[in-house]
Amino acid sequence: MSPLDLAQDVYPLDPTSDAAQETQQLQRSGCPIRAVELPGAVRAWTATDLASAELVLGHEQLTKDPQAWTAYRTGQIPPDWPLIPLVDGAGFLHKGGEEHARQRRLVAGAFKRAPIKALAPRIKAIADELLDALDDVPATTPVDLKEQFAYPLPVRVICEVLGVPETAAVDLRKHFELLVRPLQDGDLLAAQMAINEAFTELIATKRHTPGDDLTTQLIHAWDQDDELAEAELAQVIFLIVIAGHETTMNLVTNAVHALMHNPDQLAAIRSGTATWDDVVEETLRYASPVRHGLMRYATRDISISGMTIAEGEPVIASMYAAGRDPQHHRNAEMFDVTRPTRRDHVAFGHGAHFCLGAILARQEAAIALEALFERFPDLHAAAEPAVFPSISLYGFNELPVYLTAADRAASRVPM
Repeated sequence: MSPLDLAQDVYPLDPTSDAAQETQQLQRSGCPIRAVELPGAVRAWTATDLASAELVLGHEQLTKDPQAWTAYRTGQIPPDWPLIPLVDGAGFLHKGGEEHARQRRLVAGAFKRAPIKALAPRIKAIADELLDALDDVPATTPVDLKEQFAYPLPVRVICEVLGVPETAAVDLRKHFELLVRPLQDGDLLAAQMAINEAFTELIATKRHTPGDDLTTQLIHAWDQDDELAEAELAQVIFLIVIAGHETTMNLVTNAVHALMHNPDQLAAIRSGTATWDDVVEETLRYASPVRHGLMRYATRDISISGMTIAEGEPVIASMYAAGRDPQHHRNAEMFDVTRPTRRDHVAFGHGAHFCLGAILARQEAAIALEALFERFPDLHAAAEPAVFPSISLYGFNELPVYLTAADRAASRVPM
């Protein structure tokens, strides 16, 4: 039997559990690599501190290709396991080695610093347009900031980058959410089919009406490479759409929530002690939008942080826990935008699979937060939001706020 099969101290990862409490439990033993159990009684190792998470995410003998996972390859993981969409697919997220690198190279150019910086004025314009729509909201009326600002901003941006209609994301929203939060009620296979059909149709439309956009560039690149299948192209465009808005949306809402509950940190921004970029980095550390990075598989027996991981065993990096590593961050459970270690996190991953959209996400979030708090400097919580259940992501179902100080008495949320 493998070391994972023999592990005694196995911690159950519960998508409904409090992420901060889960982190404390994972780190309590002092062992940086813990055996955990995912829903469906599927076991894996997880890295619970920053150094180990970086090792897992960047290890050359850990691949994202699920065919290296013994339990998956031998049929022990059922095809309807609810986390399958998070660990398998035709896009480069689930590939390893040269296959991953080849697909990634075709996309990477659009997400380099120069083209992303050029998007800043357009991102600001979209943010202002969304905030304009909130100007006339009565002071006594709470606003769901997630639904009316944090969600539509990155959706519109990524759809413009791709040159696809906003409906490409909005109409498929319920299917997207089912894939990234797969333990909720819904037909997983039907959602996957609907998404594949929609993006296959989108590609066909773009072939007939090409434009000066990323989708057209990708279609051309795919057509030049005989080794790349059409299904892979649909998966890649889908990955760009979903990754281009889901995590950014949660980054913005997590940052607003943290600032509302830590007004001294907002004061630091206004005094010039810190910047909006500092807020973004501290939010990524303190409340990573990615809770657990699923999953990598050992291509041979390896040792990480003193733990033997056998060939074919799965390994997770707990991004949320790594950001709250008490050995690396002083008072790790506190939100402090001036902390020297605020940039020390793995919220965007590490190594070959480092998030292509990291520059875009950082820029969008900083622009969004500055525009929001400049327009509504007295914004405050209308109710304490619930965190949605998820193994892979961390964020809120909604973010109810009052936009002005005129009805602060209506808020009963402790600060």
